[in-house]
Amino acid sequence: MNALESSQFQSFAQKILNELKSDEELTLNFSGEKTLFSRFSNAKVRQVTNLEQAGIDFNFIKGNRTLSFSIPFQASELDFSLALKKLNQSREWIVTLPEDPYLVRPQHFGETKEENLPHLPHNDEMISMVLSEASHVDLAGVFSSGDIVRGTSNSKGQSHWFKTRNFYLDYSLYNEKQKAVKSLYAGSTFDSKELKRNIREAEFKLSLMNRESKKVPRGEYRVYLAPSAVSELMGTLSWGGVSMAAHQQGNGSLKDLWQQKKKLSPKFTLEEDFSLGLSPRFNEAGEVSPNRLPLIENGEFKNFLVSSRTANEYKLESNFASDWESMRSPVMHSGDLKRDDVLKELNTGLFISDLHYLNWSDRETARITGMTRYACFWIENGEIVAPILDLRFDESYYSIFGENLERVTDFKELNPSTGSYFQRDVGGSQTPGVLVSNFKFTL
Repeated sequence: MNALESSQFQSFAQKILNELKSDEELTLNFSGEKTLFSRFSNAKVRQVTNLEQAGIDFNFIKGNRTLSFSIPFQASELDFSLALKKLNQSREWIVTLPEDPYLVRPQHFGETKEENLPHLPHNDEMISMVLSEASHVDLAGVFSSGDIVRGTSNSKGQSHWFKTRNFYLDYSLYNEKQKAVKSLYAGSTFDSKELKRNIREAEFKLSLMNRESKKVPRGEYRVYLAPSAVSELMGTLSWGGVSMAAHQQGNGSLKDLWQQKKKLSPKFTLEEDFSLGLSPRFNEAGEVSPNRLPLIENGEFKNFLVSSRTANEYKLESNFASDWESMRSPVMHSGDLKRDDVLKELNTGLFISDLHYLNWSDRETARITGMTRYACFWIENGEIVAPILDLRFDESYYSIFGENLERVTDFKELNPSTGSYFQRDVGGSQTPGVLVSNFKFTL
């Protein structure tokens, strides 16, 4: 049996829900995948793994107490016997737990089914195209493709199902000095011409890495942050920056924006947009988020992410965010700076392809710190002069996306999550590049 079919999950869910007593409630959350992982080094396949797995998380409620447990799911009779055993154990254990004052009870949020299953070439064909385009370079990385599934069902009758099919090639190219250029080609449509463009662009950057690296002294510089670097900044902003719970507890980083003491640039608009198809709209409780939710619009605060638990605690209205209140499908709006004009508009400064090791340096003032990474270059008079040695920055979102934001590109890049701890992640972002003045480097 195929454990990744909605009928298998719904049949199992109904069977276990029928075992509940009148004073018991239950929510089931399904996750599964059918994935190929192929690892490359020196443009050769070194490892191939085909993985198919599924599991179900249970949130059992009795009175005002809750208890969670999980089982693997194989679409067999063993699933039901194991779940029933754990349910009976939960009935014994739950009475020993304290009551939850902000408990989110199951509700009926309707029924939805969304499956984005575009046709992709066979895995062998896609890998062959990658190897063909990279046969003359030292490419190392991971190619992954396949189906990812999320589903939920509860004792109130709700049912939601999300299934998507996509791929990503997350890779680096290395030269003889072991300097690297990183790139990502990903999506739900595999285009050999786009793959070729992506690798050739990475090759061009790698050729520039053969030049002697320039040590840039600390100070303030005009910079261009490529879409991948902007995506990293959006990822850090998700660590409490747009969480209502974080702000209520004094740990939020955009307090001054929330309290209208500061504004960001009118050029900056950020929203949750589930039309990207990278993440389901429903959360762990089966609550369905709006298809689009503006967070910051033309530099002004519009909404923070509010989970139902936060809403219960602070007597607010939920917009059905996840329990973590982090962005699941963020999209930053584009501007009018054309790709071919980026270097000319930058004129003299730094071209930043990637950032890493990002973290808050001062949450209250929305300051973050991090490092440049891979192919970053010194630009003079609109021309690439030399790669740079790594720099550490310390800067505020109010500067980057506020007073110092000069231009935003007219193109955006899709950045699906490539995380694969325990299982492949859903979610991702879509971001443009930005031109920023007076960007502060400290080391």
